[in-house]
Amino acid sequence: MRIPGGVFVMGSTASQILDATRLCQEEPRGSRCGKLSLFQAEALAHEVTLTSFLLDRTEVTVAAYGRCVAAGACAPAAYPVDDRRFRRPDLPVSYVRWEDARAYCEWAGGRLPTEAEWELAARGTGGRLFPWGNVYNSRLCNHGALADDETDQSDGFAFLAPVGSYPDGATPLGVLDLAGNVAEWVADVWADPDENGNGYSGKAQTNPRGPAFGGFHVVRGGSYSEGAFRQRGAARRPMIMPRAPDVDYLCAGDTG
Repeated sequence: MRIPGGVFVMGSTASQILDATRLCQEEPRGSRCGKLSLFQAEALAHEVTLTSFLLDRTEVTVAAYGRCVAAGACAPAAYPVDDRRFRRPDLPVSYVRWEDARAYCEWAGGRLPTEAEWELAARGTGGRLFPWGNVYNSRLCNHGALADDETDQSDGFAFLAPVGSYPDGATPLGVLDLAGNVAEWVADVWADPDENGNGYSGKAQTNPRGPAFGGFHVVRGGSYSEGAFRQRGAARRPMIMPRAPDVDYLCAGDTG
């Protein structure tokens, strides 16, 4: 689907970081959330201009990824032996590397979205906090909790849900699951925060592609094992493990 371009504010303001900290502190083990450094990767908020682009409406499924594997263009997902929880055809594919995600998107005729494109799709030019609006609603995504048991079955699923299971949690344009279920690989590499702990330079940018070098890649969007504060459209983190049970991706493309 086509995502209109425009100007938006990427990252979080100081007041939004304080609000995110308070949201985190409401979790069962929220005492861990007092350090602002947990959210400084989202600072400094800055203006970004993007041209329009294409984006998948849903995360890539196990079935779709299997077709790429069968075609010889993708490496098989590295599922744990004897664990069938993640292999249903309608589930988002997991246990794939960033390189596998990129290979799939190229095979499908697209590419991974940039971090800025992902955030614009999730937040819109108005800067909403969650894909659906500004108020967190645990019924609108497959979420977890900051707790001894990170899974939370109150949303209907302990682990992965079939893609598109939360239509009311879609963005106004209809993109699904940008909060919860699985986080998503994006094209950008992760740059270490600056000397003040800020994740961004604070400078206005046009069609940014991220830093040229970095040790890890960025994942965006919360997952089934993460609490409310991770479901915000500005939340970001480096993916340190090469594969994970709660990371998938969407594919993007150019409009012209």
